[in-house]
Amino acid sequence: MEIHVAEKEHDTLRIELPKGEETILIPLVEALQAEEKVVEARYYLGHPFLDRPSLYLKTKGEKPQQVLKRVLKDLADLYGDALQDFEKKADKVKA
Repeated sequence: MEIHVAEKEHDTLRIELPKGEETILIPLVEALQAEEKVVEARYYLGHPFLDRPSLYLKTKGEKPQQVLKRVLKDLADLYGDALQDFEKKADKVKA
């Protein structure tokens, strides 16, 4: 996935995702909003043909890049665990 950093300040970050990758934004924003250091986390889809989906993140007391990396790792672990659990149980299911 090619992510483009559109704006970067000391406490804000805006990244753009490739078109068609916007489904990751909902769980990502929900996880970011649960973080203590996050002041604001939202996504913008824009025009389906003209704009790339984007994520806006504002933090306090920690760089937004660090918060985003931590939350992305947590989500990867969560979904990786779900995949492993499914693979174990899928073999036991009779089709």
